[in-house]
Amino acid sequence: MVTEKQYFKIRNKIFIEPDMFYSEAFIGLSASVLRTLLRCLQKRKWDQVKIHGKKKIVYSNDGFIFPYSEAAFLKIGTTQFWKNIRKLVEMGFLDLVHQGGWYQKHEREKDYSVYKFSERWRKYDTPEFVMVEKHKVLREQFYIRENMKRQKLKVTSQKRSGQLHKSEAEKTKQDNNRLHKSEAEERTMESRQSSAATVWE
Repeated sequence: MVTEKQYFKIRNKIFIEPDMFYSEAFIGLSASVLRTLLRCLQKRKWDQVKIHGKKKIVYSNDGFIFPYSEAAFLKIGTTQFWKNIRKLVEMGFLDLVHQGGWYQKHEREKDYSVYKFSERWRKYDTPEFVMVEKHKVLREQFYIRENMKRQKLKVTSQKRSGQLHKSEAEKTKQDNNRLHKSEAEERTMESRQSSAATVWE
């Protein structure tokens, strides 16, 4: 049985091209963000191809996933990891291909975000740089604060509804009382009129 430690222990070497190493974007990375980037680079797939008779390593830019469980294995906390990924997207090292976390057909099937490497970092801190932001995973209706607001609003609505029902019940009762009272008076009047008519006859 493969343990989590064995599963996440990738043996690939990590290569950084000189242009990236000396770039303004790379220099501006914190230690935690840099560690996350190195892990992404370690996940790259590559092939050896012959170019002009010489073997060269060519990296493919296939999409890859980076789940929170893998970040935890690297001793990166959940919140910090989300910030790291967001920073890498904003600074042009990664592009988000698919935003995960919205759909899960079965409990065992996870919907992970999918990333690809980007070349936008080359123009970082220049007028030509294209800024991209990674938004929160969950939709607004799933946010904790939004849920709290909705629950509070729901309770308030129920209270108002209860008050309305109470007032409506009282109103109905009052209306029934009025109706019964007027019917009794009407019958009394009819009885009196009948007695008077008998006397006159």
